[in-house]
Amino acid sequence: MGQNGARRCISTVWQYLILAGGTAFFTTLLATRWMIRRLRGTKMFGRGAGFVGLLDDLFNLRQRVKAALPFLFAIPLATAIYRDPRGEGTTLFYTDIGALILLVVPFGVTSAANATNMLEGFNGLGAGLGIIMCLSMVGLAFVTANLTGLYLVLPLLGALVAFLVFNRYPAKIFPGDSMTLFVGATIAAAAIMAHQKTLGAVLFIPFILEFALKARGHFKAQNYGTLNDNGKLSYHGPVESLSHVLMQGNSIREPHLVAVLWAFEAVLGAAVILWVAAGP
Repeated sequence: MGQNGARRCISTVWQYLILAGGTAFFTTLLATRWMIRRLRGTKMFGRGAGFVGLLDDLFNLRQRVKAALPFLFAIPLATAIYRDPRGEGTTLFYTDIGALILLVVPFGVTSAANATNMLEGFNGLGAGLGIIMCLSMVGLAFVTANLTGLYLVLPLLGALVAFLVFNRYPAKIFPGDSMTLFVGATIAAAAIMAHQKTLGAVLFIPFILEFALKARGHFKAQNYGTLNDNGKLSYHGPVESLSHVLMQGNSIREPHLVAVLWAFEAVLGAAVILWVAAGP
């Protein structure tokens, strides 16, 4: 390989690392995860979701492939939940659904992973939302006296805080699907392991709304707007993303748009914690 070829190779690798910084994120986090038997299914799913994201960053997978592979990786997690000796794993929305949990868990965590991936595209947005959701899960853990999910949430929280240092506006590195899929999958798995499926679903409301809006446009819409001369973003067209709602009509700066979505998630997290703390 000549000198020019080596330079092109290094440039390509460097561009990939900038655009898919989540690769280092999820591999480092998984390498430091505690080796606890009951979390083996969760670890397999986390690795699987991150690996699917990595493949998507490299080869731009079809949407059906990104949906199918995490579902398969989640089957061991569903099995572990179903075999929970305390008998709490099969409860959903305060109703025992029995063996149906074997389908509900893979479907739920796969949906969470892919929905988290959809609400991205702005500096610091995904990392910040992940941090707020993790903090909400920590609060729920102490309010409910169920600390199981912390084995997943606390390492993820630390990794997200470190990542946000470089991903906040103006970003020096971007997450890529390898991080967004992994974060959504891990938070969903933590909620399931801690038997907080219903409460965890509330934390995913922004992503559920994003999924619904994207479905209106057959998942072809992008989150971005037009960058005006004043440095603000504006959007004119059909509303197919939460970011479109904020950019339509009045233009908005990217950090302010991100802050509004962070605040939305923070309100949901605080509401869930206060509701549980108030008790019946």
